[in-house]
Amino acid sequence: MMQKNIKAETADPGLSEANDEDLNGQENGETDSGPEQAGENEQASSESDEKNQGGGDKLAKELDDMKHRYYRALADYQNLQRRTAKEQLEARGRGVEDFLKRLLPVIDTLDKAMEQISKSNIDKKIADGLEMFSIQFTDVLAKEGLKEIIAKGQKFDPNFHEAMCKRSVEDKDDEIVLAEFEKGYMFKERVLRTTKVEINQK
Repeated sequence: MMQKNIKAETADPGLSEANDEDLNGQENGETDSGPEQAGENEQASSESDEKNQGGGDKLAKELDDMKHRYYRALADYQNLQRRTAKEQLEARGRGVEDFLKRLLPVIDTLDKAMEQISKSNIDKKIADGLEMFSIQFTDVLAKEGLKEIIAKGQKFDPNFHEAMCKRSVEDKDDEIVLAEFEKGYMFKERVLRTTKVEINQK
């Protein structure tokens, strides 16, 4: 019995050494794999950061493009509003201009009537009433942009005057308007009708 125990004890140290080697090997293996695993983690983290950075740059570029498109669209819309408002104003102006052109013969008739009233013996109240009407009528037309072309005493200008005849007056400058036969009118800066005139010719 004693001998068997001794043999068993003799065998145990060998097994213990083998186990120690295995443990050491495992410890060494764990120690070797540690840095490699850390390197892989760092690499993966770096790649993730680069990917996130790339995605952020792309998003920022898309947002910048969207902002530029928005401002371009806004500018186009504002230009359209201004153009539409201008076209509407021009259309209204053309309508007023056409109306005033049709009204010119009425104005001529009123002017002639006022001249006749001043030369006749018509009742003063009637004459004053017609004169007041003429003044108010002229004021309304002026507010719409109608204005008379002043010709008499001015130098002849074919843009505003139409020479119907000529005569020579020594004490007047050449091409001075001597008389008006029919009044001319402008609508704002546009000539509706030139003034028919007589001019001096030396």
